[in-house]
Amino acid sequence: MSSDPTSLAVSDPGASDGVQLTGDTPVVREVAHAMSDADAAHRRLRSVFASSVGLSPLEFNALMRIGEGDEPTPKALAAYLDITTGAVTAMTDRLVGAGLVERTPNPNDRRSLLLSLTVTGNRARDTMYAQYYDAIARALQAAPELEAGDITALLERTAEAITETADAIEEAPSIRGAR
Repeated sequence: MSSDPTSLAVSDPGASDGVQLTGDTPVVREVAHAMSDADAAHRRLRSVFASSVGLSPLEFNALMRIGEGDEPTPKALAAYLDITTGAVTAMTDRLVGAGLVERTPNPNDRRSLLLSLTVTGNRARDTMYAQYYDAIARALQAAPELEAGDITALLERTAEAITETADAIEEAPSIRGAR
């Protein structure tokens, strides 16, 4: 096995033996750049999807979240999207007007509503996911030597590490005021 960090193989569980990976390690930089490219492509696809059904990217994110099946309240949707409840009200008015979302009374809280997709909203969401899954299938088919479980595990560990880093940054004192 080579000790060159650029030759580390995801499928080789012992690949990092004796090699300390840091932010300056070439393979780390290469993976980070590839992830950045994938993130940009993913954001562009979501933007194109949104535009294809006449939505803003934020409205698209709301549509996708509402369609996850648990019928969020406007307050929960606002927290998820990190916007005000007033902004969610205006946005859901537009989504309801477009025939994509419906509001129903919340049986557990008469002061609240539940949001769900209409048949048209579900069809739009399903169509977008089908195209997204087809794109992922093409990418996986292009690299048959890679094990899907290994790719999934790596992406999940990466998401966890990035989330931990974001959490640590949020908890740290702001660097804006430091001099």
